[in-house]
Order: sequence, then structure tokens, then C-alpha cells
Amino acid sequence: MIVVLGAFDGFHLGHRLLLDRAAELASENGCSDDWGVVTFSPHPGSVVKNREIPVLFTESERDILARYLGIPRTIKIPFTPELASASPDEFLVLLETLVRVSGIVVGKDFRFGRDRGGDTGYLRSVSRSKNWLFSEVEPLFIDGEKVGSSSIRSHVAHGEIRTARKLMGYPFFFEGEVVPGAGRGRKLGFPTANVHYPAEKVMPRRGVYVASVLVDSQWLPGALNVGINPTFVPEEVRVRAETHIIGYNGTLYNRRILVFLEQFLRDEEKFDSAAALAEQMKADVERARDIFESLRMQGCDVYERLAGVLEKQEM
Repeated sequence: MIVVLGAFDGFHLGHRLLLDRAAELASENGCSDDWGVVTFSPHPGSVVKNREIPVLFTESERDILARYLGIPRTIKIPFTPELASASPDEFLVLLETLVRVSGIVVGKDFRFGRDRGGDTGYLRSVSRSKNWLFSEVEPLFIDGEKVGSSSIRSHVAHGEIRTARKLMGYPFFFEGEVVPGAGRGRKLGFPTANVHYPAEKVMPRRGVYVASVLVDSQWLPGALNVGINPTFVPEEVRVRAETHIIGYNGTLYNRRILVFLEQFLRDEEKFDSAAALAEQMKADVERARDIFESLRMQGCDVYERLAGVLEKQEM
């Protein structure tokens, strides 16, 4: 198996170069599906730095992306303090107990093992001695910016959703179960799907977003609010992710849905009255619908492919 090694906090366009290279090597080696990703859980930074590092995507979300990208096989190695202290040699011994290695693909900046002692030079030497194929892939730059998970997390945290999408190749999204909320949106005429936002996931900038939601095999526009509802509960500190799905009148309680963030509209505000908030929500919904339609007119097979992946998952 051609192994693509990395933390893979999501699969951005830089990572896609590694995947493409692994598929190419596997094909040249006579078996186009004999490649896959070897990654870690939890994110190595959380263990090495002994603090929670917000991730771009959760484990289940990464699985969705792996299917979307057609990765034949994904192996997740539990990342423990013991593994963090293992030497590069010891890590490769472990790797060979998990999979029959025929080649390795990594990014040029990849480091692993105790004190990050393993680098591409080390891997090249080992691969030569074991008769493995080896390839290191140069970093990808878009508009002068290096494509990396840390920079994408920063873009998401600052509400720069369209920039994050440009670097990833697909929209930022979150998955979660729809749970009962306070019902304020329904009273205002804009019922919302209140999704439990994963605690380990990077939190987008508080505010209102245009969203896309796949419901019953159909993509629908949404107006998503990420925030604490300051108009009603100023003392509430837990950030919520509530989406008004435009044109949908059913119930989604206890169903898991994915919400795709398309564009930041405005910061969260505290209004003087519920009526003033409702008026602003009406304007937000109209803008969200218009932008959603504009995006669809541009044409993009991302949504069709994602729909196929998600529908197979539910079967």
C-alpha cells in the first residue's frame, strides 16, 4: 500500500496534491486502489502541547471527506504520549505492523517521531533501504498564501469563509444532531434547527452566515446564526449554531444534519426588541436566499458529489 502520512485536520487543496501523487504511484505500480491515508486521532498537537487545539473537522466529518475524495483506505493511529515519545524508527516499526507498506508520500514539511526527529530525508533513506517508493510533495500556495490547516482555521475563526473554501476546495461545514432549542425563532416566524456544535471544532466568528443544508435529498438555503442570542439572554455564554432552513416546514429533531457555511453576512447584534430582531432576520433570510441562488447558478459539482456521499451514508 502507498501510504500518505499526515495529521490531516481535514483535506485541503495542499493535501489533495499528496492524495493525487499516491494514486499516481499506485497506478504506476499496477494497482490503482492500493493506497490510503495513515493519520492520527486525536490531533497530535493536542497531545504534544498538552492542550486542546480546535480542529477543522471532527472524526466523523473527516470520514465524510475521505469518502467524498475517494480515498480507498484510512487508518487512524491513536496518538498517545507514548507514541509522541517514540523514535522515528519505532514509529515505522508500528506502521509496518498495521499495513503492508510499498511506498510513502508526505509533504515536504512533514515531521514525526520524538522531538520531530523524522523528516523527508530520513524517510527517503529508509524507503531506499526497504525498496519502498517515496515521494515528497512541495507546499501549495494560492494567491501568495501557503495552504495549511492552521491558516484555514484562522480564516474560519475570523469569518473569512470564502477564503477558507478557496484553500480547501469545498465549503467549511459542521455536522450534528438537531436538538430542541428555546423556540424563540419559531415565535418570531423563523424556526431554526438548533445543532449541537462539536466542542472540539474551531468556532466560526459569531454572526450570521449564508448556509446550504441537504434535507431529504435536496439542497436548501439557510440563514445560520452563530452566537449567544444577546437580544434575549445576555448572560448566556454557550455559543449556539442555529439555522433557519428557508422553505422547509418539517421537523428535524433527532436527525443528524450537515450545515455548509457559504458566506459571512454580518456580526451578531443585540436588538432593542424582538420586533427589531425579526425585521433584521427577514432581511438576512432574503439575502441568504439570493446569495444561495447566485452560488447555484455558478455551477459546482461539489454539492452533487457531497449529496451522493451523504445519501449513501444514510442507507
